[in-house]
Amino acid sequence: MAARVSPLFAARCLWEGLELALSPQCRAYVIVPIIVNVILLSAGGIAAYLGVKHWIFGWTDTLPGFLAWLGWILAAIAALLIIFLCFWFFSAVATIIASPFYGLLADRAEMAICGTQSEDMGFAGVVRDIPRCLKRELKKQLFFLPRALLCLLVTLVPVLNVISPVPWFLLGSWMGCLQYADYAYDNHKVPFAVMRSDLASSKMATFAFGAAVALLTAVPVLNLVIPPAAVCAGTRYYVELRRGGAAVAALQGRA
Repeated sequence: MAARVSPLFAARCLWEGLELALSPQCRAYVIVPIIVNVILLSAGGIAAYLGVKHWIFGWTDTLPGFLAWLGWILAAIAALLIIFLCFWFFSAVATIIASPFYGLLADRAEMAICGTQSEDMGFAGVVRDIPRCLKRELKKQLFFLPRALLCLLVTLVPVLNVISPVPWFLLGSWMGCLQYADYAYDNHKVPFAVMRSDLASSKMATFAFGAAVALLTAVPVLNLVIPPAAVCAGTRYYVELRRGGAAVAALQGRA
């Protein structure tokens, strides 16, 4: 049974996660995920920009002059769709590639938080668990994608699109917590459905955690550091949910 967590604690987790990610215990496990994010997101962003730019100008040049304005509107909508799909694809690929390293980072973060770790989580254990980690990442993407497409549909429907920022923000906030708290759950081989149930037991806290992650991820440069910091913060959140904060309190008492 998951413990209840306050929204204030959940929002504060990210700052503590950043400190933990930069600590000597965890610093070495942050470098590879950052490099993967830089390479893939940079390549994806450049490819998406060049492809969309070429396609838009090629398409609008074929329209009659009196329809040029309509062409630009349709092209803008198509460009947003393509950029969104490219960003999602490259972000998903970067996350999937980095997931074994994030699992190891979550394990080190848990050790720093409460002095315990999951079983078989040395580097050799991570290598053995790569297929399981990739399968878990696929589950998260399959959870996200249909909900994202529904939000996109709301965005494209006239009048209804006025409220589209609301479902996007709610989905981004929920995924911001689910994505990064799951590494600690997965290390302990807690089923995906159980993890979702735990997060739902403290809905406001889960949204607060995820909203902080989503907003900070939108800040250029800072968004390179936020994913590993969110992994550490998600590990702290996991400890609080699964152990009621007892292990954290014990650690703070020893400090």
